[in-house]
Amino acid sequence: MSIKTPMPKSSARARAFDFVSCLKFVFRPRRVDAYFHQVIGEQAITTVHFQGYTQEIPDPEQVLYGYLSRRLQPEPSDEDC
Repeated sequence: MSIKTPMPKSSARARAFDFVSCLKFVFRPRRVDAYFHQVIGEQAITTVHFQGYTQEIPDPEQVLYGYLSRRLQPEPSDEDC
């Protein structure tokens, strides 16, 4: 179970700048739990996990993956060592 930080009442409503649109995928970067890029056959896909949902987005040029990597600056996992 993930720990959520309560939002102050003054910013409880979603603002337009909270959302990002990339490759026809609209999301809030702060809600992304995990993401990865994989190539299956001839198709390249970026998979994004957020709030219990999973979305697979065709991303042959790694545009979405690159954006998420720059924006979220993930720390290496134990598997990367």
